Amino acid sequence: MNNLPGIKISGSVKIFCYLTAYLLIASVVVAQTPDVEHEGQRLAKQYCVACHVFPEPDVLTKKSWRFALTYMGIFMGIRDKSLMEDAEPWAKDSINLREEFLDTAKLIPRQPLLRPEQWKVLQDWYLENAPEIALPQQTKPEIIEDTELFIERENRYNIAPALTTMVYIDEQKDLTLVHDGIRSTLSVLDNEGNYIETHPSRGVSLVDAISADREFYLLNIGDLFASNIGVGTGDLQRVRVVGDLFISLDVMIEDLQRPAGFDLQDIDMDGNVDAVIANFGDYTGSLRVYWGIEGENFNQEPQYLNYEPGGIRATVHDFNGDGLPDIAALMSHALESLSIYINQGDRKFKRKFIFKAPSSFGYTGMVLRDFDADGQVDILTINGDNGDSDPYNTLKHSHGIRIYNNLGDLEFEEAYFYPFYGGFGAEVEDFDLDGDLDIAAIAFHPDFSKRDKPENFVLLKQDAPFSFLPTTHPATYFGRLMTMDSGDLDDDGDKDIIIGAGYAPIGMRGEHDDLYEQWVEKGPSLIYLINQTIP
Repeated sequence: MNNLPGIKISGSVKIFCYLTAYLLIASVVVAQTPDVEHEGQRLAKQYCVACHVFPEPDVLTKKSWRFALTYMGIFMGIRDKSLMEDAEPWAKDSINLREEFLDTAKLIPRQPLLRPEQWKVLQDWYLENAPEIALPQQTKPEIIEDTELFIERENRYNIAPALTTMVYIDEQKDLTLVHDGIRSTLSVLDNEGNYIETHPSRGVSLVDAISADREFYLLNIGDLFASNIGVGTGDLQRVRVVGDLFISLDVMIEDLQRPAGFDLQDIDMDGNVDAVIANFGDYTGSLRVYWGIEGENFNQEPQYLNYEPGGIRATVHDFNGDGLPDIAALMSHALESLSIYINQGDRKFKRKFIFKAPSSFGYTGMVLRDFDADGQVDILTINGDNGDSDPYNTLKHSHGIRIYNNLGDLEFEEAYFYPFYGGFGAEVEDFDLDGDLDIAAIAFHPDFSKRDKPENFVLLKQDAPFSFLPTTHPATYFGRLMTMDSGDLDDDGDKDIIIGAGYAPIGMRGEHDDLYEQWVEKGPSLIYLINQTIP
């Protein structure tokens, strides 16, 4: 397999990676405290930056900090749950479950890393400086309903309740792949949304796909809910396709640790396709390269580019124009960041951080496209995971869609930001065929208090370089949206959208139980939005 014609990277996919750590273990021991007034801040900076960007108190509310600090304390060997005394029973259960996971992962130190009085000072500093209610989003244009560009089309895919871990449109094969994580079933649909076949696959939860000629490469996260700490149950599969039928399946790479995204390219330029895989992990993860070998296979001993948890996306592109493919990697979980691994030749790479962000960002997706048509690929990121260590779905003003303009020489600057609570996936296409790129995005953790018209979906129409007008569609108001892909379903030359729902109670417990029950009972499994630009 010297090349893969027709490769298409799948649409935005975000996985249920909820049982993740907000703060990891730091090994620094505090000595003396020269300034009592700022002692809590100093302690926080000393310990938090060992694993990620320092979090300011205003990123969470006081209520959410009580949960996060309790969880952080366990990582530091402090099993003090006094801040959770008045918490809801389900929140207490969540803390206890996470403690069990940390015990299983052997990540709790035998001795506390802070003395009780130091820990109290640190807690007090956060709680005294945190807001009672979440900080508001920055001002943005009013979102407008648009029912002309897209119309909703009925489909026969109906699974209740759905947990759609993957939607993938293959324009060449005229097929759509849909995977449900609760039932572990892969459904193959035609372009009208009718069933062709269904494949039960116990223990498999597909989260990403790449189409290649008469094959599909499918990424299986394995342990969807992170219930088997430290066990690599994920894999990369290849299925052969004849017409619209799947005829054989081979497991190409095993022992993956909850992988979330991958790419297939000839990175070392030896004529064989290589695989780069972002492992989200549970409390440990990694970015790995599996080098291709002759015979359409991969070396099973990977090269590790990092051992960090939270791998979301890995995409291959020659960023510096030297003819050698580089790797862009988006990491979530603890050290939220985007890095470019610069190809030095001979399978050697040099890491360059493009940006780092606080753990509250919750990165969920990345797309590489040239938004200003200057010949250089720009980077879009979307962040909005609210399940890591905040069960209350605290609205975070930092959540949203950002475009980083490529200035050349591996330098990027933020050129656009659209505040978007709970953003979970984005598709970039020229949806209205006016000659520039637009952005379609979904939210899994929106502001649930806006019950009639939650901002579950936004279409950002570009009207000038890095300038967009936000619109939405009323078909997306009812339901919890989790995955999405775009493609030309009706072969008319414009791009359509399929959105997959995922009904899980995370972030909705307590205040929004009734809304969640309505969505579980009556919410759609898939939403088809058919583009009307070309009649």
